[in-house]
Amino acid sequence: MYTALKMILSLILTVSMQGAISDATEVSPEQAAAEFLDGVSVMQEETMSRYADNSYVNFLMNVEGDEETVERMQKALLKNFSYKIVGTEERGDAAVAKVDIENCKFSGVLDDYEEESYEYVTGNLYDEDITDKEKLAEKCLDIYVSEIESRAEKGKTKTSTIYIPMRSDGYNGWNIDLDDEIMKKILGNLSVPGDLLKQDAK
Repeated sequence: MYTALKMILSLILTVSMQGAISDATEVSPEQAAAEFLDGVSVMQEETMSRYADNSYVNFLMNVEGDEETVERMQKALLKNFSYKIVGTEERGDAAVAKVDIENCKFSGVLDDYEEESYEYVTGNLYDEDITDKEKLAEKCLDIYVSEIESRAEKGKTKTSTIYIPMRSDGYNGWNIDLDDEIMKKILGNLSVPGDLLKQDAK
């Protein structure tokens, strides 16, 4: 009798502990969205590596250029970034988070970059750096980053709304379905010039 009672108590404790652990590790859609956005806001390597197939993430993490220039770009893009999760909806193994994103408006960067890089090339046709593909790429990246920094320094922000879809990972967590349009809005409608993209990011 005593042995049977002891086994029952042991079983109850085990189930209770498992339930407590399960409750402690369960992640809500809101928490998953916040974790993702917090990671993006500081270009956290662990977060960004999960979305290496996204062309924007690929560009931000793998663009060819000196480390200082790449860091300048990443810092400027998210200097004025903030977010507010307005709400989430969950149904079965699917969920979506409605998020207000505040960031600088970078939509005009590409046009200004193309104009300035053209002026640089035509104004330096006899410079040796023009025929050196690596040096030309470095200069073009610097022009592009400078355009981003110019807008970030002005600090004028715009709020836009995004919807982040998620799927259950089957382990009390959620996976973000990140596409280019979502990432573009997070980055203030930034467009990336084709000549700065690596082949595997196209």
